[in-house]
Amino acid sequence: MKSLFTLLTAALVLTVSSCQKAAVEPQVLSNDQGKVDTPEGTCPATEVNLIAGQTINSGTVTVTNDAAYIYVTYTTAPGWYMTQTHLFVGDCNAVPVNGQGNPMPGQFPYANNHNNATSYTYQVPISAIPAGGCGCIAAHAVVVQMNASGQVIQTQTGWGNGIRINPTGGNWGMKFSYCSCVQ
Repeated sequence: MKSLFTLLTAALVLTVSSCQKAAVEPQVLSNDQGKVDTPEGTCPATEVNLIAGQTINSGTVTVTNDAAYIYVTYTTAPGWYMTQTHLFVGDCNAVPVNGQGNPMPGQFPYANNHNNATSYTYQVPISAIPAGGCGCIAAHAVVVQMNASGQVIQTQTGWGNGIRINPTGGNWGMKFSYCSCVQ
């Protein structure tokens, strides 16, 4: 009887664990050298600086697309690393903001924590851009600068360079326009 109970318990555990679904992770298309590996047939890239602390060029945000996806790649400058990224792609007036009109990166539909990454690519369905093929991208990152010993010198908030999301003041979060070359 005891062995039957053990057998049934083991079967139940296996059944329950096989039904659990793994979390869906965004597809990463970057290699270890920070070069973006985008699929063949993508459009020419649009690139803006990744501005940290309002004035520091800490890398780039590069955007391209094919018929199915928009590829948004964050790449840091030498000595800079990412610990978080948040991404919005869509209608320019739909960027998540609070009551004062300031962007809320924590509400952006794409987000990831990183362990000092130098490059990361999000693959977003092309349908995120409104009809007509043009929209906005708000690319936010938390970046750290390290010295040669690997010690953090500074931590900054970074945004893909563009226009302020809140034109009347508030924080300095930015968005930039992007138009698909495939309609």
